[in-house]
Amino acid sequence: MTDTDAYALQRSDLNGFLFAQVGEETSGNPLSVLSVLARLGLDPWQEARRLASLPARAAVEGLAQAIAGMPASPWPLPDATVIAERLVGLLPRHPARVGPARLQPQGAAKPAARRLALALLVAAAVLSTLALRFAG
Repeated sequence: MTDTDAYALQRSDLNGFLFAQVGEETSGNPLSVLSVLARLGLDPWQEARRLASLPARAAVEGLAQAIAGMPASPWPLPDATVIAERLVGLLPRHPARVGPARLQPQGAAKPAARRLALALLVAAAVLSTLALRFAG
């Protein structure tokens, strides 16, 4: 799973799409796009960004397959396609500006890269201390 931004939800251009209702489950509970994608083991924001970058027809097909392929889905593929056509219309029109990644400054280090740099710095300090200690 990718690193998540705790504030991404507040500024995501994908919220309208992800929180849109797919329909009602057989239990009567509303089902969102976010829930469908999560149940399939996908990162909802990453998958929404991917769908937004596709041509509309491909995005509809991909989302329809996800809806119909969800465990215990009440929607066969033809019904899921109609639903997906409505939902894909909620995706942002400018995929380059989609989601929280647009707000990260260019060249900003990812948390894993920062941890690695810190570990290397500590290792260098320890080795320098040991070298000075045994040299003298």
